[in-house]
Amino acid sequence: MLLFVRHLLGLAVLFMFPAVGQAAEAIDRVGNPVLLTALLVTGAVIGSGLLVMLVLHLDAASFRRLQTIFTDLPLAVAIIRRKDGTLLYANKRCCELIGVRKLGSRYRYPDEITAQMMCDYLRPLPYRRGFQNAPEALRIKPGHTLSLAVSGQPIRFKWQAAWLLYLSQPPQQPASPDQLEQEQRIFQQVLNSLSELVYYQNNRGEIIGTNKAFNRFWRGRFEEGVMEDENTASSLHPLHTWTTAPDGTSRLLETNKTQLIDDHGEVIGTLSISHDVTDWHDMQESLQQEIEKREITEQALAQRSSLLNTIFEASSDPIGLYNEHGIYVGCNEPFARALGYTQQTLLGKSAADVLEPDKWEEFQEADRQVLEEGKTVKADDYVILEDGTPVWYEMVKTPYRDPTDGVPGVLVMARDVTERRMAEQQLADAIMELEEMSFVDSLTKVANRRYFDEQLRKLWHSHIREQKPLTLILCDIDSFKAFNDNYGHQQGDYALREVAKVFRDVIRRETDEVARYGGEEFAFLLPNTDQTGGLVVAEKVHQQLAAQGIVHEYSGVGNQLTVSLGVATITPLPTQDYGDLVEMADIALYKAKAAGRNCTMVMTGGDHA
Repeated sequence: MLLFVRHLLGLAVLFMFPAVGQAAEAIDRVGNPVLLTALLVTGAVIGSGLLVMLVLHLDAASFRRLQTIFTDLPLAVAIIRRKDGTLLYANKRCCELIGVRKLGSRYRYPDEITAQMMCDYLRPLPYRRGFQNAPEALRIKPGHTLSLAVSGQPIRFKWQAAWLLYLSQPPQQPASPDQLEQEQRIFQQVLNSLSELVYYQNNRGEIIGTNKAFNRFWRGRFEEGVMEDENTASSLHPLHTWTTAPDGTSRLLETNKTQLIDDHGEVIGTLSISHDVTDWHDMQESLQQEIEKREITEQALAQRSSLLNTIFEASSDPIGLYNEHGIYVGCNEPFARALGYTQQTLLGKSAADVLEPDKWEEFQEADRQVLEEGKTVKADDYVILEDGTPVWYEMVKTPYRDPTDGVPGVLVMARDVTERRMAEQQLADAIMELEEMSFVDSLTKVANRRYFDEQLRKLWHSHIREQKPLTLILCDIDSFKAFNDNYGHQQGDYALREVAKVFRDVIRRETDEVARYGGEEFAFLLPNTDQTGGLVVAEKVHQQLAAQGIVHEYSGVGNQLTVSLGVATITPLPTQDYGDLVEMADIALYKAKAAGRNCTMVMTGGDHA
């Protein structure tokens, strides 16, 4: 045995320090047990020192990474030493919220708060399990009390037991000024990109916003640009008004006025959008007059035909004519180019041969209304030019009759509205992006904590009215820290996404919800579901996650990624709070972890009582 220890020590020291390893070999040859013992003690001391330095370095590096995350969080975060309430760290939001000051490397409470007060507040709270949304009123300065919701969890900070606290103001505060300012800036940029004249008013008729086009056109005479008629907002048809442009010319404005509705269905104002249709109006009038004049004489027909061709060529908007059989009998170059032809090659062709079958079928219904009922039909059309450019057109189809043979036909006039459609799409995309950021977790693409809390609150009140059971399942990925430490955070993010996919596949009803509760924790919210139904979902989670087979060799439970589940079911009463359901599920989850993980534990309303 002594010989084995001597050889083992020689190999270890040789691996750590080559020079010492050579000395160990020399000692081994001499066989002196005293020197061997001294070398053994020296190696142990050096190794212990290096291990301590490595652990301290890793602890400091870990906190620096957390500090980078905490610094810019919109949520107030503080770290407080458990034994005496000393404030060890506070992020920027915490300093702003309760008035924490940083002096050098130390953090100081406001004058009205002491470390002993904080220690007395935290002492009765459960340290091992942590707590959530505990109400607290802090007197941060004379005459000013701040109501807070405090959540905490235990951590080790610089080798000391400490609390990691999250502070927020209940109820949930609206978006920060910076967020509101950014949203307003995006909205205003979209409005300013429109060539139409845009303004919006409150219910008192006061203008609360305009875009650049409106300001340029109505500079110095805003009262002329505001529609005073109270009935215009409910009109289904656009309003046409003649006015004078800044350059002194007469212009025809087409105005659409729409009511602005808030989230509660209340009218909060009106939105008015106007665009200049003078050229469109003049061209339509000219064409209509030309068609009417052609019915008088052949000579007038030739003159009007010449004028029509001149207008066709002068117009940048597509204009085309085809008879009742769908044969193109007239067009300008923009119209032909929009269909992928030239003016010479398009004339005489049938629309049925030029258009795609589905588009031709769609157009035939509109043409029927024009030809048989004499209606003017408006429609939008989307085409891709030969160079790949996508273009949106607003088309107007009106009836006409050829005076030479009396054959009815369709006059098509189109206007390029691509910029307007793109601006509308940008606005819609911006709104959708903001909604997604508000309610969807960016990593896993399931609902986030904010959406979960809101749904839980709504379902709680509805289940009180209906007296139906409500089930909550809290889920924690087993040994996920070891997974991240050994496989890396990039692989950890991949595992979170895969687990979230499994959870989404498990729930089947549209009313069920899965959300990322925080870190590696997820939550299932199952309305109108009793304890048996909750256990069915929990068993499916275990089965499908096992089938997914995500490797986790550092789990301590098995060789695959597993989860622990806490199921809580309650039929809520008016005297209860939905926090009771969350606490029950948290206790059940704690029991599942204590039972060895990779299992499900249950709490019911009776257990909680």
